[in-house]
Amino acid sequence: MHFPILAIASAAAVIAVSAVPARLSKRDASTDILNYALTLEHLESNFYKEGLKKFSREDFEHAGYSAEVHDAFVHIGEHENTHVDVLTSVIKSLKQAPVPECKYNFPLTDVHTFMAVARALENTGVSAYLGAAAGLQGGLLTAAASIVTVEARHSAYLNTVLKAEGAPYAFDTPLTAKEIVTIASNFITSCPYDLGVTPYTQLSASIDSDKVKTSFKGESATSEWCQFLFDNKVVVSPRSDCSLPKEVEGYFYVVITNTATAITDKDGANILAGPALLFKGDH
Repeated sequence: MHFPILAIASAAAVIAVSAVPARLSKRDASTDILNYALTLEHLESNFYKEGLKKFSREDFEHAGYSAEVHDAFVHIGEHENTHVDVLTSVIKSLKQAPVPECKYNFPLTDVHTFMAVARALENTGVSAYLGAAAGLQGGLLTAAASIVTVEARHSAYLNTVLKAEGAPYAFDTPLTAKEIVTIASNFITSCPYDLGVTPYTQLSASIDSDKVKTSFKGESATSEWCQFLFDNKVVVSPRSDCSLPKEVEGYFYVVITNTATAITDKDGANILAGPALLFKGDH
C-alpha cells in the first residue's frame, strides 16, 4: 500500500516564520543545535498526541493490528514527551530560551497513514540526530546520543510492524539541518520563531517499479540528477532515468541535484530539491 505522504514531499505545507522577530537572541552553537532537536521532538510529541487522541485500540484492531501495537505507540509517544521535557530542561540550564511548539498539520486520515507517517518521522529523527552530533561535545553529545539510540529503536520497531526490515543497513544516514527542515516543513504550518534554517525546495517523489518519479516547483529541462542517500552510500542516476539502486533494502532519501558528483553535507548549493523520504516496497 502506498501513502503519498511517505514521500514527505507535498508542497502544501511550508514553514511560515515571519510572525515573530527573526531570531532568538544570545544563543550559542550548542543551544542552536539543542533547539533544533527540540523543534523535532515537539513535532513528534504532538504527532503522537493527536494521532492517539483520534485512534483508539479498537481502531487499531479494525485496521488489522493488535491492541498491543496501539499500546506500543502510546509508549513511543511517552518517550517523545520525555525527550521534550529533558531538552527543555537542558536548554534552560544553559541559561537559554527553549523554543516553543509550532502549529502542525498532520495527515491522520486512518490508522494506516498514522503508522506510516510515524515510521517516516522516526527514521528521519535518527538521521537528524546523526547529522547534528558533530556540533556537540561532552555531556551534550552524550545526551543527544542517548536520544538517538531510542529513536533508532522506535524506527526499527515501526519498520518491523509495517512488514519491513527493522534495521536494513549497517549504517544510518546523517542529514544536515537544512535537509531535515525540508522534510519537517511538510507538517509545520507556522512557527513563532526562526531557527535560521531555510528549507530546500520541496520534492514530490514516488516509487514506480524500479524507478523513482520526481517533480518540484521551478523544475526545468536542464541536466539534473537523482542522488540516493542510504546506508553509507550515495548513488547517482540521471533524473531522466532515476533508477532505484538495487542495494536499497528499506528507507532511502532522494535529492535532485545539478551535478553528477556525489554530494556531501557541504554541497548544499548543488541541491535543487529534496530530500524526500521513501521506503522500498511501498507502492
